[in-house]
Amino acid sequence: MSLNIKVVGGGPAGLFYAYLMKKSFPDYRVRVIEQNPPDATYGFGVVFSGRALSFLQQGDAGVIERLKRHMESWSDQHITHKGQRVVIDGNSFSAIKRLTLLQELQAICRETGVELTFGERIEDGSPEDDCDVLVAADGANSVIRDRYAAEFQTEVTDLANYFSWYGVETTYDAHTLTFKSHQGGVYCAHHYRYTPAMSTVVAEVDAQTWESSGMAGMTDEQRKHHFEDIFKDTLDAQPLISNRSLWRRWRLVKNGKWHHKNIVLIGDAQRSAHPSIGAGTRLAMEDSIALWQAFNRHGTDIQSAFLSYEAERRPVRDKLNTAAEKSIAWYENLAAKMHLSPEELALDYMLRTGLMTPERLARDSPKFTALVAAHGKPVTQ
Repeated sequence: MSLNIKVVGGGPAGLFYAYLMKKSFPDYRVRVIEQNPPDATYGFGVVFSGRALSFLQQGDAGVIERLKRHMESWSDQHITHKGQRVVIDGNSFSAIKRLTLLQELQAICRETGVELTFGERIEDGSPEDDCDVLVAADGANSVIRDRYAAEFQTEVTDLANYFSWYGVETTYDAHTLTFKSHQGGVYCAHHYRYTPAMSTVVAEVDAQTWESSGMAGMTDEQRKHHFEDIFKDTLDAQPLISNRSLWRRWRLVKNGKWHHKNIVLIGDAQRSAHPSIGAGTRLAMEDSIALWQAFNRHGTDIQSAFLSYEAERRPVRDKLNTAAEKSIAWYENLAAKMHLSPEELALDYMLRTGLMTPERLARDSPKFTALVAAHGKPVTQ
């Protein structure tokens, strides 16, 4: 029996899953439906930790090596607070231009025979009726999932902080977080290079700053200029570049059920990952790997494959999303931490989720550990 598989959503998760399935099952019909053109992308760079790349190699090491050729990489992370930079060694990251990532994944799909359709939006009818398996990979605002929100037991929560994504024509030595106090407000910039000449900047403020600074009443263009002024030195006096850079609150999506009928959720359609743990694309692509592996185990037994996928992925997702919720709380309460020294804030940041233990930090980041200890704050306390 040959399966007819339709993937809705041409982001990294949908494309990677389609490629893996077509490569393993050449006789299956595998198609991807994406509402945007193939060269459209809303965002700038995508960042992966070193651990994330090693996990993704379980899907296809050759593809990950192919992507690495387009990546900028570094072995440290930097925290800048009160104008002082703190270097955290042993904390590797890589970043790639989002459009390049999509183009490479589109290319490997075409090379294996996946059907790609762009500029088509799923809106009416029952899109699951013309396939054996419908994979909803259409993001946090998933049309497929929302059609059956009650069946998937979907919960959507708007978080407190406000953020926006930008680009900037300057580069940074490492993945960096810069914290600033300005006129009673607290501002954060997450920034990293993704090409030799370009960087991503994620701008973030807490709810109190959003109101007290007047940002709530500004246009998005005014907010951009406001952030540019505060982070002028961080940006090397370069303007922020917008690409649908709307200021908004993060939408946290959870689903009690991951499949319904012949539909299964992956990526942000299934559970959105907060950007503060830098794992959204990685988690989405790992979902793709897990669903592909489930079909390898169960063949054309679709419901068994769905159950196997969820049994494997739910504990991982629950663990990381618990960490994400702790990270969210850390950022939402950043104002209470701004009195800390740069070394203390960096340590508090590294331990915020519970995934990084003091013991592991001492092992992975001996130079940072020694720096913190020299300032009277041993990491084992």
